[in-house]
Amino acid sequence: MREQTGIRPEELCLTPQYLRTPIDITPGSGASGHEAGAPIVDVRFAFYLARTPSTEAAWLPAAAGAFGELAAKAAGLDGQAVPLNASVLFYDSRGEYLLHLRDMREGIWAPGCWALLGGGHETGDLSPEDTIRRELGEEAGIVPERLEAFVDEEVLDADGLTVQVRTFAALWEGDPARLPLTEGVMLSWFPPATVPRLRLGGGTLDLVQRHARIAEPA
Repeated sequence: MREQTGIRPEELCLTPQYLRTPIDITPGSGASGHEAGAPIVDVRFAFYLARTPSTEAAWLPAAAGAFGELAAKAAGLDGQAVPLNASVLFYDSRGEYLLHLRDMREGIWAPGCWALLGGGHETGDLSPEDTIRRELGEEAGIVPERLEAFVDEEVLDADGLTVQVRTFAALWEGDPARLPLTEGVMLSWFPPATVPRLRLGGGTLDLVQRHARIAEPA
């Protein structure tokens, strides 16, 4: 993409209609350095623009020229980027925050860092709240009584694409050691003063500090 158009990955975001599934796969016309005898295919993906890119590429109507065959498949795309990832900022009555130590594994976002519980949209999720409730059930068996939308932000995923994330805040008084954690290494409570001393993923520190300021007694 960047070589052909100059559009950088961070200027693109996934569509809720296709996510990471190709919009089209067709026989290709060949490529330099291609292994002899191996099949050649063109794999096309659909992205929305996260922001106006710096490019000299020409913009054409979806039904024009070579794109005509994709018009029907693209009919459901409306260009509206929405939060496809969701996370939750758990806090307790002591003013501590629950953080998740992620696996030290290549190819994932923020490997080996402390971050919030959360994950990405999957087919069947009707809203960011659906996404986070499903993720919490799958990752840790937590069923929060109430989720409050805290903030929507943009982050870069492991592929460098822009992802809109909705972070929820929720009061929880449980013991993380008793949870059936299926992803990551561990969960632990931390007071806000300790959080800056941790190796953190993305904007975790900012989220904790912003919420802690709001939660401070007047």
